[in-house]
Amino acid sequence: MQKLNFKIAQIIILIGCGLVSSNSVAQIQISKYLIGQNAWGRGDIFKVTADIKAVQYQTIRIGGNGYENGNFINKDVVRYIDYAREVGAEPIVQMPRQLKDNDGALKAIKYLNGELGKNIKFWSIGNEPDHHNQLASPEEVFDYFTKIAAQIKSYDPTAKIMGFDLSSYKESYLTRLLGGDLDVTKKVPNQKYHYLDIVAFHNYRFKDISGFEKDVKSLKQRLALLNATRDKNNHIGWAITEFNSHWIVDERLGEDFLPYNFHNGQIFAEMYDLGMREGAFTICPWSILEGGADREGTDLSMFDLKNGKFIPRSNYYHTQMLSQNLKQHYLSYSNGQADLKVIPMGDKTGVAVMVLNKSKIKNFSYVLNLDSKMNQSDPNRLSIVVDAGKKASVKSEIKPSSTQMFVFSGKGKLLKTYTYSISDEEAQKAPKITFF
Repeated sequence: MQKLNFKIAQIIILIGCGLVSSNSVAQIQISKYLIGQNAWGRGDIFKVTADIKAVQYQTIRIGGNGYENGNFINKDVVRYIDYAREVGAEPIVQMPRQLKDNDGALKAIKYLNGELGKNIKFWSIGNEPDHHNQLASPEEVFDYFTKIAAQIKSYDPTAKIMGFDLSSYKESYLTRLLGGDLDVTKKVPNQKYHYLDIVAFHNYRFKDISGFEKDVKSLKQRLALLNATRDKNNHIGWAITEFNSHWIVDERLGEDFLPYNFHNGQIFAEMYDLGMREGAFTICPWSILEGGADREGTDLSMFDLKNGKFIPRSNYYHTQMLSQNLKQHYLSYSNGQADLKVIPMGDKTGVAVMVLNKSKIKNFSYVLNLDSKMNQSDPNRLSIVVDAGKKASVKSEIKPSSTQMFVFSGKGKLLKTYTYSISDEEAQKAPKITFF
């Protein structure tokens, strides 16, 4: 993003020198692989390599229905592995179900990690077996998943394996595969390692993330029972490896379902927030580039193509704001306004707080405090309190359909702020940044 001078209305910074011990601050560890994306579509993503590198992604998933075939893993996958590494991310490689027999998966990992030295750490097995594109029953999923997982781990017992990349959260599959009659959470026979390490699922066509909240809660409850019998270092994790507001551009449903507008970018931020506070391994939207970047058909991209130039969208900028300022911990907070979504992060390097105004009509005045012991002294402003243990506060106003972000040093000094609004998105402008 370019450096721009601007003034957030009536910002007042109150900085103190006192610090509270980090032991008193409620924290949740954020996965170092949290900020992810999908390497689709095909050759087009190589046209935006520099832009994707600037986001600072932590993972790039190389998967999806188009990659669910044996020829891809043995022919084209290397380009995308190298792409992920070039942009600074760790690749998650989908091992197609078609390689379940005749040591197909074993040969593939020997080729990629042995002969080519690609050192792939993370594998997913199959894609959307519950979707009509390549429908498979739970019995068939059990068959290909256990065969492929055993082959991968026979070569690399430290590999992390994800399943099942369902197209949506389906109890009919998960009840049987996670501790049921088709249990894949057990150890590979006569080995010390397990078949499954991370449960991943997808979803599309939604206007808010409430459905994901419900599904993640259900999944975590199920995993807690299974993890009670597993070593702490081998607990089963969870991930969301595909999502977007819709799988197609359909203006009849209203703007909340469109995959390219300002609201969509805030949805991306909320999904990463969900991953932070609920302990996800990774959150991967769909996708870098799909459908021509022309806001028609299956355009689920992060860019608009205009006069031969790729212009980042709201989902790109919201991701970049979070990723470039990512901290190690998710901090506890209090906020009394449902229309304001707060994403607070912190570690010894400092604190970063994103504030999303989801209301399309309301302005809000608020005070952001970084110390839960500080009292709100302005009755005319909402109070947002982040338990960061730093005597610092900021007063600000936020317009409807807008996002703000505040980045503080380890001592609580305000370093920079971001503002980004629906009007910026409509004008195809980047967020405004000021440095202090």
